[in-house]
Amino acid sequence: MNLSFFSKTEYKGYARKSFEALTEIFHPPNTTKELMPFIAAYRASALSLVGAETKKLKLLGEAFILFKDAVEKYATISYLPQFLRGSVAENLPWFFFSKRKAAKLDFQSIIDKQEVNADYANWRIMSFTYWAWAKQHQSNKYHKQAISYLDKAIDSIKTIKLAERERKI
Repeated sequence: MNLSFFSKTEYKGYARKSFEALTEIFHPPNTTKELMPFIAAYRASALSLVGAETKKLKLLGEAFILFKDAVEKYATISYLPQFLRGSVAENLPWFFFSKRKAAKLDFQSIIDKQEVNADYANWRIMSFTYWAWAKQHQSNKYHKQAISYLDKAIDSIKTIKLAERERKI
């Protein structure tokens, strides 16, 4: 995550608006439980973007607390909390090494859950997950597994392309 990414764009303030809108529907009793994994994960992600835009590191820490809560509550039924936390974590600058560790754990967890339940995440998510895992494990120790996951990522992309072609027919 580039901590100055949003500061000079036309999208300034959108992250805060997203966070506020998601916070409004986070607690009411009329929000269905099926939406909660999405609301909780995107709410945490939006707060991390607010932290980047405003350069307030405290907000980034709060976002990771929200991510932790979302993962604890919803990771067994949805890939999204771990996927978004992992995506945010892997894009942090190197000096956030303690938070960057979450990316390795999250992407491995998604892979593990996908191996148990092939319907856990779709092929687009798995393609990115395999690629992210390989990117994070570049040492010789993980070379064979990284190549295997990159092959799976490529196979996932081929599956996506084939499905898109079949839909056009």
